[in-house]
Amino acid sequence: MEKERKKKGANAARTGACEPGDTDGVEHALDKLVRELRCLYDIASITTTPHTTLEEKLTEIVNLLPRAMQHPHIAFACISLGADKYKSTNYSENGPNLRSMIFVHGDERGTVEVGYAGETIAAGNRLFSKEEKLLLDSVSERLGEIVEHNLAEAALKESEEKFSRAFNASPDVMTITTLDEGRIIEVNEKYTQATGYGRNDVIGRNSIEIGNWLSEEDRQKVVQKLKEQGRLRDLEIEVRIKTGETRLGQLSAELIELGGKTCVLAVIKDVTEQKQSRELLRTISQSSPLGIYIIRNDRLKYTNPQFQKITGFGQEELVDRDLLGLVALEDVDVVKSSMVYTIRENNPYPCEYRILSRTGQIKWVMQTIAAIHYEGEAAILGYIMDITERKYLERKVIEYEELSKMKSDLLATVSHELRTPLATIKGYATMILDYDTKLSRRESRDYLKTIDSATDRLAKLVDNLLETSRLEAGLLKLDRTETSVAQLIRGIAAEARVRAGQHRILTELEPGLPRVTIDAKRIRQVLDNLIDNGAKYSPSGTEIKLSAKRAGGELLISVADRGPGIPAEELKNIFDRMYRIEQRLYSGVEGIGLGLYICQRLVEAHGGRIWAESVPGQGSTIKFVLPLSGRARKTRPAAGQAG
Repeated sequence: MEKERKKKGANAARTGACEPGDTDGVEHALDKLVRELRCLYDIASITTTPHTTLEEKLTEIVNLLPRAMQHPHIAFACISLGADKYKSTNYSENGPNLRSMIFVHGDERGTVEVGYAGETIAAGNRLFSKEEKLLLDSVSERLGEIVEHNLAEAALKESEEKFSRAFNASPDVMTITTLDEGRIIEVNEKYTQATGYGRNDVIGRNSIEIGNWLSEEDRQKVVQKLKEQGRLRDLEIEVRIKTGETRLGQLSAELIELGGKTCVLAVIKDVTEQKQSRELLRTISQSSPLGIYIIRNDRLKYTNPQFQKITGFGQEELVDRDLLGLVALEDVDVVKSSMVYTIRENNPYPCEYRILSRTGQIKWVMQTIAAIHYEGEAAILGYIMDITERKYLERKVIEYEELSKMKSDLLATVSHELRTPLATIKGYATMILDYDTKLSRRESRDYLKTIDSATDRLAKLVDNLLETSRLEAGLLKLDRTETSVAQLIRGIAAEARVRAGQHRILTELEPGLPRVTIDAKRIRQVLDNLIDNGAKYSPSGTEIKLSAKRAGGELLISVADRGPGIPAEELKNIFDRMYRIEQRLYSGVEGIGLGLYICQRLVEAHGGRIWAESVPGQGSTIKFVLPLSGRARKTRPAAGQAG
């Protein structure tokens, strides 16, 4: 009977069910329930014990679990978290185990298991009861909460440590104060250095009482903005330090909750020296003789008064304008290259260029730029100096040097050109005087013709020099009359045939050429010069052709020869004063290089233009156009009508 009673009690303890009148079963069941409840209670106590680590908590719990089992004297437990295992003292790898998973935030993080080891249990009593399974699930759930809480505490502690390190290591002043009262809760080391107050001097005291704020009104303005916006960024404030000195600060602040109270976390950057430096730089910039500008994102953001004076534009007109829009089109690439080089090489690259001022005046400036940061972004700082006057003087110096060289060349050339005919005149005149009675009439006549020709060359040389002088002095006056160009050209050609008898002088005139208002004497001078030039440089027997025709609203006149032609690289220079084509091409040809220069000036005085065309080896053509009057433009005589 006793054996049967014990068996029933064991079954009751295992299943939790008791038969009526079974006092032993009730005792077993109650005993087991008490042990389970005590286990859960002790686990709850362990988890709330302060100043204990997770490892300490898990070690205590793993040794508690066996006491709640049916057979605590042979029960064991094990808690696994990742690679870490916490085992009870009698842990065994053998025997049936009961496991339950530990979840944290829905992720499996480990297991808790219980089992029996050691003595053999009667048949049927080695199975785990339903209550043991529920107990184990309850414990694993509680362990998940413990791990989750521990992770949160660790993260919070790490966050607090990081904040504390950042707070105390900040290069700027940092404070934590209550929002409404302004009571100081914490300050960093930079605060004590910057203000002169010790930490113990200010903790718990009101910032107004300490004197950091100049007035309560100033503080309330900041408090109001914080209440409205929740945060502040780079607000300029004045702060009084222990010595009584007022410093300028840049305040950034946010509202935070500490111990159920709304507080202010503030960062104050001392910008006193920066502002003083900015003011000094602004004063220097405002009074600088150099034009100063700042470009950011390809747009002007700042210009000083001198820059505005040079360009003629006001600050409002210049802000957000493209600097290259002020630069002369021909110099834009120079300025771009300078900027690219400076940014790439981080090395100032001075350059000179022209700008177009507000009034349309072209000014020369010399520029130096440097890469900087402006308002937190990459920018370019530029300096320009007005060098217009210097450029003018440089040009004058060059012109003077050119003029001086030209005068020297003129003297040398004129001396040579004068000496040749003078030597001829002198030589033949001496022969006539010395051998007058011995010379035949024919010989005397030939000598006199040579003297006459040399005298003509001298006269022409002097005439060209005088003409050039009058042209450059602005003394040329045109005597304009209505003239038949066809008749004028025919007359010039007839005279040229006598003068240049060794060449064939031809004309090609468009029928119906209009009458034009010109100074006929001066146009004759131009054509005579061009014909003589053609004869001078062309072989004997070749033709020189004079042509004239309409060309739109202009009259086109040309003189073509069959000489050796003009090299392409020399075409643009042949109308320059005293320019002579390379001597090797025309050795022995006389002249001082004023003929074509005079032609150009006379044509331009009529409002026309002149140029040369040439194919080496095939001759040259000098062309010029004269503007037609309104009536001459509209009138076109019938074909075959003489001009």
